[in-house]
Amino acid sequence: MGLKQTASRLIAKHGREIEILRPGEPVSDGAGNYIPGPDTTHTALALSATYAIELQFIAGGLLDVGDQRILVSIDGLAITPSTDDRARMEGTEYRIIRVSPFAPAGEIIFWELQVRDD
Repeated sequence: MGLKQTASRLIAKHGREIEILRPGEPVSDGAGNYIPGPDTTHTALALSATYAIELQFIAGGLLDVGDQRILVSIDGLAITPSTDDRARMEGTEYRIIRVSPFAPAGEIIFWELQVRDD
């Protein structure tokens, strides 16, 4: 079994469903301004992980207290997550601070998101 299948299987077994919220196309408000259109929701399976070296990252300014690391399965996810998106888990919305592909041999195995509850 390859890394991609193993990662997807483990995330499915131990993870939970989350939603990636992508802002809709801006819509004119009729007064020369634009407002965000309705979000498009993309469902994904994800596993919440803790930062093992969290205190060092906080001291270095790379993380805020309460940041979370989310490992998102690529299976069934039709988009590439971005920092313009938000993640909703168990009713709480998080701002996506960082998106990193885990792709050791050039093939994306899963997405790693750093999220923050602002």
